Amino acid sequence: MSKISNIEVFPTSVGMKDKFTIGTGFVGDPDAAGEHIFVKITTDDGYIGWGEQRALPSWSYETTESITSTIRYHIAPLLLGQNPLSRNEIAKRIYNSLKPAVSNGHPFAKAAVDIAIHDLCGKILDTPLHSLFGGKQHSSLPLCYALSIDSPEIMALKAKALQPCSCFKVKVEGVPEKDEERIKTINEITPDAKLWIDANQSYTPANALDLLRRIEDVNQVYCIEQPVASQDWFGMKRVREGSHLPVAIDEGCFSHFDLAKIANLECADAVVLKLCKSGGLLECIKTANIAEANAIEILGSGLTEAGIGFIASVHLFSTLDLVLPAELNAPVFLDSLVGSGIEIEDHVVTVPDGPGLGFLPDEEYIKAHPLPS
Repeated sequence: MSKISNIEVFPTSVGMKDKFTIGTGFVGDPDAAGEHIFVKITTDDGYIGWGEQRALPSWSYETTESITSTIRYHIAPLLLGQNPLSRNEIAKRIYNSLKPAVSNGHPFAKAAVDIAIHDLCGKILDTPLHSLFGGKQHSSLPLCYALSIDSPEIMALKAKALQPCSCFKVKVEGVPEKDEERIKTINEITPDAKLWIDANQSYTPANALDLLRRIEDVNQVYCIEQPVASQDWFGMKRVREGSHLPVAIDEGCFSHFDLAKIANLECADAVVLKLCKSGGLLECIKTANIAEANAIEILGSGLTEAGIGFIASVHLFSTLDLVLPAELNAPVFLDSLVGSGIEIEDHVVTVPDGPGLGFLPDEEYIKAHPLPS
């Protein structure tokens, strides 16, 4: 029986090849690399599992320092000597040690470890990660890419350059007339592409309804995501009641407990699944189950993680029925996926069938690009 013998944490700088700005602010650009935390878990009989998450305090509260210290000093001691196949027991130990307050506690740190544990399990059992969740329903997944906030013309040209991508997440800034121009210009340049509007909490309910009225004639817009502040569930309900489009919740839903409340409040038509905010694969699938039971549509997304986080999401999303292509931005925004084994053609990714993640991390890159301590 394999037992966990070592846990290593690597805060790593991963370069960006384009500017990325969302409604809550700056994400990165070629002069400001992203801060990624890689986790390597080794067993006493030589198996290795890898996990990853990206720190982005402008999106959620965890920082590089908090994720790193939480894993090193609070989670790692709980893992030593444990059988990695005992996923439920490990998750319970971590949950009991790092309790959530209202929603979800330290989810990014938990997610990085959870991905590594699942990678280990897949390798020990010689099976792909998706088989641990019943197996893939889809052998490939089309991808959606985010369009960073910029002038309407630049956003539209970037969308055109990414063809034949069939879906774009249009980032907006919270000013109805400016965002209307962005959406309509992108639609004119790429008239066949679905548009998924993401406000990242930048609107008030009244202004969000103003934007929705302005774009009623843009038939390719599928939904609007997180128009108001994450904690403003009643604002979400107000927008939903006045909207002609489905309203999706993201930052306002970090756990399956959150989604159960949201379903009862009737304040969202769809939920955006992210491994990072859920605390990993096990918890994310619980949210998907709550969504299905309450007729809430499922969207898949990430936080521009590199290859490990990217392919972990691909495995999980392949077991579900997403209503739009998965928004996983690493191929467009990152200089490197920090490893090999990902196959993408015409913005469609093949779901790996190798053991675990089916991805080979570039450990030399990780060790050669440390973040300042």
